[in-house]
Amino acid sequence: MKKKYKRALIIITILFFFTLSISTGYGLWKTLKDSNPVDTSKVLNCFKMYYSSNNDTISLSNIKPILNEDGNETSPYTITVTNICSEEKNLQIRLNILDDNTIDLKALTLTASGNLESGIITYNSLRNAKTNNQLVKISKTLGTITIKSKETIRTNIRLWFDEKQVNSISPEDTFRAQFELIDMSTQTKPTFAESILLNNEVIDGSELNYGEAAVAGGLYKVLIDNNDYYFFRGAVTNNYVTFANKMWRIVGINTNQSVKLVLDTSAGTSQYSTYKNAMDYTGIKYIYNNNLVDNQINKFLLEWYKNNIEAKGYDKKVQDNDFCNDSFNINENYHRYFAGYNRLISAKTPTPICNNTTEDFGGTITQKVGLLTADEVAMAGGVDNVNNTAYYLYQAFDYFTMTPAEYYGYNAYVFYVNGGGSLLRTTTTDNHHVRPVININSSLSVDGLGTIDNPYTIDEN
Repeated sequence: MKKKYKRALIIITILFFFTLSISTGYGLWKTLKDSNPVDTSKVLNCFKMYYSSNNDTISLSNIKPILNEDGNETSPYTITVTNICSEEKNLQIRLNILDDNTIDLKALTLTASGNLESGIITYNSLRNAKTNNQLVKISKTLGTITIKSKETIRTNIRLWFDEKQVNSISPEDTFRAQFELIDMSTQTKPTFAESILLNNEVIDGSELNYGEAAVAGGLYKVLIDNNDYYFFRGAVTNNYVTFANKMWRIVGINTNQSVKLVLDTSAGTSQYSTYKNAMDYTGIKYIYNNNLVDNQINKFLLEWYKNNIEAKGYDKKVQDNDFCNDSFNINENYHRYFAGYNRLISAKTPTPICNNTTEDFGGTITQKVGLLTADEVAMAGGVDNVNNTAYYLYQAFDYFTMTPAEYYGYNAYVFYVNGGGSLLRTTTTDNHHVRPVININSSLSVDGLGTIDNPYTIDEN
């Protein structure tokens, strides 16, 4: 009897602890299930944001490059955003490369799905964004989404390194990046000049050889009176601008931050002057009988500007600027050589600085429209008597510059660009095409990337 009792007691004890463990386990599971998850959200103005990785930072090491078709199968970074305000908002999503990133970004590839859609694109092809964050090396925009009040959107972003584009990745390399969400209503858009600088790697131009016809394209910088002067050179493909229903090319950024544009085609043909028997006719303006006179080329420019810019309501976006009609000259045995002749033919040292002059023609002219100088053509890639069809200022027609060249034998000569892209000299009474030049107000902003398919467009406001 005692044995049966002991056996029953043991069984009861085992059942008790078994039941207790089940009850405790269930209670623990139920507690975890019913409890609220950790709130990893962040609030930015009207946006409440959640990141699938619990924060906005990506930190990867031991990276193995893969093919693009495999990249689409990787786990995404999911960003969920709710507009908690009562009005519709625009949200910009950026991917910032942090300062401690050690991997070359050439092979960085990504795609987006959900409320923000994109095919397979490289990171370097994205538009740069302006950032004041000292920890960010590069900031690029993935896209912008409009979110209605109380609406929730979700975007999945996959990123990988394309093995066909990889130079080298060592096991010690680390990819460090961060998503950044921007409430566009609180952002001030970068100016035109800032957008150009954001979208280009600036190259030091202090050691350029202007005796060689430029082929490779880029944005260069030189120092002018302690101010930065930027200019495009060579076969540039991202300096297109649409303005006043016309296509233009960016020549550069002036020291006052205005942006210089040249018409990407011809505005028509004209003589530079109806006369050639005096040095004065190399000036777009000159003094005659104590009166300031517009030369033929300036009459053409001012009339074109009036009809195509001013009359169509675009004048307020164009800034008065100094145009260099360099008339400084030296007399050598009855042959007058202008300063541009020595700079561009002999020394090959073009400059955006304009010489002071004591002549009653030319010099620095302040107005809203002008022409390229021969120096600007040379800085862009043109060379005296050397054809170059690769640089962005090349056109298959002859066109005037506003730089005087020489005067001898009762003939006044100015520089022009021939149909082969070479800098040459022509008499002032010859007919050539005219490419007007304007300067866009430094305070204006733009959209677009500057390419022929997506040119910069100047904001209407």
